[in-house]
This record gives sequence, structure tokens and C-alpha cells, in this order.
Amino acid sequence: MGKILFEALKPGMNLAGDVIERSGRVLLRAGTEITDKHLDILRKWGVTEVDTVGAMPEVSPTDLEPADPVTLRESEDIAQKLFRHADREHPAIRELLRLCTFRIARQRSRSGNHVA
Repeated sequence: MGKILFEALKPGMNLAGDVIERSGRVLLRAGTEITDKHLDILRKWGVTEVDTVGAMPEVSPTDLEPADPVTLRESEDIAQKLFRHADREHPAIRELLRLCTFRIARQRSRSGNHVA
């Protein structure tokens, strides 16, 4: 069992834990087998990760490196704003900022949104 990003969630996977939205409402119960309809519901509620049965998928270096340097720079600016109140010199925060930057860039590349 392990948490995976929404983007890695596929129909046929089973939930290891309840999916609960921010106000505490249960969207899906543990044990639910994911369908395309469930993916749509989770996307609409802004769910970013879920706890699934089975091993976590491996993350390859190419998953973290967007091809477009312009998108990467714009994404870094967005991530810097999100982390403006954090100690960006702390090693853990630096790593979170780096991962956040790559995730934003990947999402922007997929959506075709290249303007901040």
C-alpha cells in the first residue's frame, strides 16, 4: 500500500484508504476499485494523491524533467511564490521546492498553459 499521485492512478487499481476531501467528506471508500468515472470525480474535487493497494510506481528521471526550459522557468517562479514563507535554505524544503517545480512544469506542459 502506498500513496500515489493522481496522474499515476489507473482504472482497476484499488484504494487502500478512504479518499476524503478537505472539509472531511468521503469521496470514495477504501477497497473501491477505480473506474473512469471515479477518476473524473477525483479530478473535479482536486484530489492530488490517493492511498492504493500495491507498490508505488517508480518515478523515472524523465518524469521530473520537462523538455521546455521556458515552462520550467515559469514553473519555478510559481513554485517560489508557493514557498515564499518557507526556509528555502533547508535541505528538505529545497527538495520539496524542486519537486514542486517539476510537477507544475509537467502539468503546464500537458495542459499547454505556458503563460504565468
